[in-house]
Amino acid sequence: MRTLGLIVVAVFGCSRSIDSTASAPANDPPRTAKAAAPGDGSAFHRKHEDRRDPVVADAPPLQLDVVIQGTAVTWHKDAFDKVARYTKGHDGEARDVWSLRDLAHQLVGPTARVTIVSGDGSTRAIDPAAWSDASRTPLLHTTRRGTLKFRWADAAGAWSEAEVKDVTRLELSRS
Repeated sequence: MRTLGLIVVAVFGCSRSIDSTASAPANDPPRTAKAAAPGDGSAFHRKHEDRRDPVVADAPPLQLDVVIQGTAVTWHKDAFDKVARYTKGHDGEARDVWSLRDLAHQLVGPTARVTIVSGDGSTRAIDPAAWSDASRTPLLHTTRRGTLKFRWADAAGAWSEAEVKDVTRLELSRS
């Protein structure tokens, strides 16, 4: 029994948590952020938040490749400027936010809908039921790095986690 107690003390005594503030040798690569558990204050485990990035002064101009029933076009800043900004629920950061429904309806037509959002190596399909769900709004917003993100907002305007980062392409139908 005494041996078991010594083993337990030795295991717990030798274990230590990772301290992200501890200095690492200069030739060590930086650690990547990992998703945090709720309430976990560890910087090592905190997920990356764009809102903490500095604003990129020389960000590329706003543009998005769009395919409308097989026809490719590019939306530039002037196209986005034609659509009213979404103003509910974001955290006060200075960023441009649009309802994808408003973008589709005003730039393509009243029956247009986004079917696919692509970027950062990922693609999300939006089925007709989700597109028509009045309790959620599909959002597209700029980041501090000058890129676009896709996410949903609930009826109160609260944002969900980003589903596609660095959005580069939308596919739309006129159904």
